[in-house]
Order: sequence, then structure tokens, then C-alpha cells
Amino acid sequence: MLNERQLALLETLENQPQTLAELARLAGVSPRTILRDLDYLNFTLSGRARLFTTVNATWQLDILDRKSYFRLLQRHDNDDRLLVLLLQNAFTTRIQLADALNMPETWVADKLARLKQRYGKGFTLAGRPGAGYFIDEPEMKRIVILANLLKKDPDLLPSCGKSVATPLAAYPAIPGDYLASLIRAVYVLRNRLEPSAPVAVDEALKICVEEMDIYLSPQALQTLTTLLDALQQRANLLTPARIVALLEQVRDKHPPAIIDPPLINDLTGHLIRCAATPVWLAESRQSSLNNLKAAWPAAFDMSIRFIALLREQLNVPVFDSDLIGLYFACSLERNQTERQPVILLSDQNAIATINKMAIERDVLNCRVVVAHNLSELTAMMEAFSPACIINNSHFRLDEALKNTLTIKNIITPVGIGQIKDVVESAFIRQNPGKLFPATGSFHYANQPSQCWDAVMLAVCEQLKATQHLSAEEAVNLCQREREGENLIVNRVAIPHCWSERPAAFRGFFVTLAHPMTVNDEPVSHMLIACASSASRQELKIFSYLASVLHRYPAEKIAALRGYDDFMALLRE
Repeated sequence: MLNERQLALLETLENQPQTLAELARLAGVSPRTILRDLDYLNFTLSGRARLFTTVNATWQLDILDRKSYFRLLQRHDNDDRLLVLLLQNAFTTRIQLADALNMPETWVADKLARLKQRYGKGFTLAGRPGAGYFIDEPEMKRIVILANLLKKDPDLLPSCGKSVATPLAAYPAIPGDYLASLIRAVYVLRNRLEPSAPVAVDEALKICVEEMDIYLSPQALQTLTTLLDALQQRANLLTPARIVALLEQVRDKHPPAIIDPPLINDLTGHLIRCAATPVWLAESRQSSLNNLKAAWPAAFDMSIRFIALLREQLNVPVFDSDLIGLYFACSLERNQTERQPVILLSDQNAIATINKMAIERDVLNCRVVVAHNLSELTAMMEAFSPACIINNSHFRLDEALKNTLTIKNIITPVGIGQIKDVVESAFIRQNPGKLFPATGSFHYANQPSQCWDAVMLAVCEQLKATQHLSAEEAVNLCQREREGENLIVNRVAIPHCWSERPAAFRGFFVTLAHPMTVNDEPVSHMLIACASSASRQELKIFSYLASVLHRYPAEKIAALRGYDDFMALLRE
């Protein structure tokens, strides 16, 4: 049986590789204990995943069979069993939970506190003195939460009927496995159901319940029908036209979101599934999307706004914003029309043609201009600033030229990778001092007891006082951090906002006197960022920052002493 520390180790390594020392610090035990845990985990996970060290002495998790891996974790994790107990009873004391789970009461107390924090956005886990703990949500939502648990792991309550049902014509948006989990959940809670208004029960539903070897009273069937009707009606509200209307409102307040048919289709299908088959408990712990959020923060910011509009205007609750953020990111990626010029210096026409086609095919938003000699190269550079110069010839380039690569003959996939790296980082490498001004960076002496909101307010006030931020930008930054989904990359929090100013991207590096925890993630420093919503090129800076910050171990990032250390990282 995996203990809590071992499960936490896996969750940490799912998100990001870590050194042995960092894993020991996070767990509050010795490195020797962590090594024993890692050995035991490798034995237990055999064939499903493996833990290994990389060349830079960090531990990494490689999941070989995701389905088997998460199924194994579910068998070792008591979270779901505890939630089932809370849903089955009106009140459950800590002693009762400890007896049912065969766990110490102190463990149960700690687990309840963590579950309350983990699921705080989805539902409320509450306690009443003298009575016990309970899920403080309306009946319909409690049924859905229990259905989520039973769909995730049917063996949680193996005696309450079959776990497969036939889809019904009356509820086309609800698939059979989800329907079965709802039927089983209503059966489990049949003795706690509140009286409901009479409704007509579909005959096919009655037959479906009987085929699952479950008996539901007329009252329970009416409750089930009311729930299914509400889910199907909510799904019917989500049409492509309504999605487009919401997207237009999102585009008004954020960087340009390109509304194309793939985005409309993706969002419509996903939201219909969310409305008809709500998931308040994910079926497995997903890997962190911090890397993608750092590369496309505009997309994930738009997803937050989009979800808020869904709730306000269509009463459609969406718990997880990550997939919607990915749809926005794909749309922005598809519609990046700004093509960066790259000069290919080549004295052989045939090879130049082949290489030009390969680069433009594999390097996104890249336009290749061929120079056949040094004089043509000089003329081109007077006309425009290339993102990169690729020397594919026998000519020798001036060493003072920046962003140059020497690649001979036909360019291989390795060479294409080098070109991508240089092109993506060209803008930031050419303007580091302009993008990250030294005058706006400083050290903030935060107190150990100070909360994140207070730190954000104080830092923004100082930047506003020195005229590095406008009053509106300061308000937007603080508001964005309060919305949640905080962007944190390898111990650096990146509060950001989209500015209406025509000014270029501005980033201010702020070191903190004391490390903090924000959304359960450690934070050592801050990078306040203001991006112009009109400039797509500037949005690539976030992607470059993410790649730089993830290149180094967490200890090196935490040890940065100020602006000069940060700039040295960017230039390495």
C-alpha cells in the first residue's frame, strides 16, 4: 500500500522533474528516506511507470501505460473512499471515517483538510461541531459527485448494480457509462432523497434500470428523471451561434482571439459534454499545464473569461479550464499570420531550394529569403532585420553578427531544431534590456506571514509609484491574480496583464525576502509582466521565458540574488 508521502512524490514528479534534495525538502524527510520511497515505487509501478535520474541528477517520472498507472493509483489512494462515505451519510464523524478506512484519526483529520483545499473550487466539504463532516451541496450536485466517483472506480461500491447502461433516445447527449453511474448514484442515495415534483418517467429509462439489476422506487425514478432532463436541457442550450456570441465578448477584453471553425467546433463539442456529463472529480490526476500556460498565457486567460461568461449567461458550470485553454492556444497558433524573415546564405541553388522548403514547412511562421553572396546579404540586412541568418555556404560571416547559425549541406531535423530555437528567441535576445528594464526591478522584503494578495498589492504600488505601471495596469494585475490559475514556472510567479498601451512588453524582476506558497506551489521570486495586446510577436516572450526557467534546477532559480542574475540566465 502506498502511503501519503509516496503518492505525493508521484504527484510532484508528474508535474516536473526534481532533485533528491528538493524532494526531501518538500516531504520534510531525509534524502535517504526518499531514496527508499523511490525504490519501493519503482517496484510497485513495475511495467506501468518508472522513476529514474537524468544526467543533471534530477529524478523524473516516465509513465509507460497511463491507464494502468492511474488505475493503480486509485487503488492506493483513500481520497475517493472517504468522499463516498461522506456522500452516503448525512454526517460522518472523524472516528467513523477512521474506523471505516482502518486509518488513524490524525490521518483522517489531515486528509479532510487537504481534500477541502483540493476541491474548494468544485464543491464544499464542511463540518458541524457535534455532528460530523458532510458535502454541503444541493442534492443534484451530490448525486453527480457520487456518479463521478463510481464512474472513475466502479469497485468502490461493487454491490450496487452493473456499471454499463444502454444510451437512451430521450437523452442523446448522455452516454451509457455516465448514465449508468448516475443510476447507481441515485440507488446508493435512495434513502436520503428529498421529495421532488412529479414528472413523467421515460419507459426506456425504467427498462434500463431493470437491466442493471437495480430497483428504484417511483420517487427515486422521478429524481433521476429530473436530473437527466436538466442535464439534457443544459446541453441543448449550447449551439455554435451561442458559442460565437460568447467568443466575441472574450475577444473584446483580451489579446486577439481568432474565431475560426475548428475553435467553434471544438468548444461546442467540449461544452456539450461538460453540460450533459459534468465532472466535478477528474478521473485521474492530470500532468501540470504550467509549461503551456507560460507559452500561451493569453489563451488560458481567455479561457477564464470565457468560463465566467458561460456561468453568467448560460448557467453552464465548468470546473476545469485547462482543455478550453488548450483550444484557445491551438486557435492562436493556427492563426499566427506574422511571418518572421530568415536569411539563408547559400551559393548552391539546388541545395538552397531544398533547404528553403524544409525550413518554411517545419518552422512555424517563417519566411526564408535566399542570399547567394555576401553583398546580397548586406543589402537584405539594410532592408529588414532577420530573425536568423543561416550560413549554408562556404562564405565566412562577420563574428559581430547576432543570431547566426552555420549549417552545411542539406539541413537535417537536428538543424531544423536549432533554427526553431534561434527564431523563437530572436526577439527577446535582441532586446533584453528594453523588455526587462533594470530600473523597474527591485527586492521586496515580504514578511513570512504576508499573504499573496498583500504582496501583489505592495509590489504593484511600488511599481506604480515609480511610474513603471499605470494605475489601470496595477488594478488589472491584482485582479488577474485573484482570479486563480496563477502562472508559476519553476518557483517564479509571473503575474501578468494585457495593456492597452502601445508600449512594448515590460517585465520587472522582483526578488522576495522569504519564499511563499501560491496555490500549493513554492514561489521564490516574481516577474511582473505587461504585454501589449496588439503585438503578437511579444507573446512569444512568454514561451521563451518558460523554456529558460525550466532549463535549470529549482535550487538555482531560488538562489537568484537580483536583476543581474536573472539577466545572466536569459543570455546563457
